[in-house]
Amino acid sequence: MVDETAVVEKFRELVRGEDGALIGLLPPFEESFLIPGTSTLVRTHFVAHDANGNPAVEQLAGAMADAAVDFCIPRTKIDRALAEYARTRSTAALVGLNEQARDLFVKSAGSGEGGELLLFLLLERVLERPQLISKMALKTSTEMHVHGSDGIHANLADDGVLDIYWGESKLYKSSSAAFKDCFESISPYLRADGVQSRKRDLLLVRDHLNVAQIELAAHLLEYFDESNPKTLKVRWNGVCLVGFDHDNYPNLAALDDAQHLALSTAVGRWHDTVGNRLKEFEIVGVNIDLFCIPMPDVAALRKRVLERMGAL
Repeated sequence: MVDETAVVEKFRELVRGEDGALIGLLPPFEESFLIPGTSTLVRTHFVAHDANGNPAVEQLAGAMADAAVDFCIPRTKIDRALAEYARTRSTAALVGLNEQARDLFVKSAGSGEGGELLLFLLLERVLERPQLISKMALKTSTEMHVHGSDGIHANLADDGVLDIYWGESKLYKSSSAAFKDCFESISPYLRADGVQSRKRDLLLVRDHLNVAQIELAAHLLEYFDESNPKTLKVRWNGVCLVGFDHDNYPNLAALDDAQHLALSTAVGRWHDTVGNRLKEFEIVGVNIDLFCIPMPDVAALRKRVLERMGAL
């Protein structure tokens, strides 16, 4: 008989990294906010400032680039490289993984893969939802983006429910375009009539599950076997990252009362936009975690991440 408690613990061990450094670079503004009449929780973050008063874009780009291997490379390959290091004390295999990850990214500063990478970090390190499949590893061309959702992560609860989290990221210059396109893209996976969209992604998960432990993988695969009652214990959710350019970029650590009020008013307008889009795309009742991250310059961040990886 399967020890469910042990399985849940093994699943939680899949989470990689800690949130401290990331949250230090992306401090939250005010408390998270549940959009009225919906199941969407919005977390608003801004890029931190350094001691000279400049947004820490370089440091954020570095943190994102450093996570490329975790994002792109399946755990089995990472484990083999670590075993090779333990046996030979040579880092050659580990360095090779970094090169593999770098080469998977589209060589364009306008690529949306930087947003997918940041979304991965937020899912793993803030929400502690481990990745179920590395879609980047399935790419057949470095000039193409992955198809479908931007990420698939999960959480295995103590009651045996497997929560699947479909991810979508949009880093645009315009906030209105970013919100609209984000919810339009993720809604096919979250609506009640989205069975086929979910099925396509879940078949990929079944065939390319990013779990190295054999027993844990076997247990998780039961949730994707249509002949198994465990399929009734799968619940779908969404996690979104919406980033956009914000003028007169605020330093959260140095706001006066008037600046805080003005920023709070702007955040309230974004909340209203989110509520309207959730209704438009008929996903008000689905659990969604939304990270809203205004940025000094979205295009500059995307470009710098690729440069830090050596991919541009």
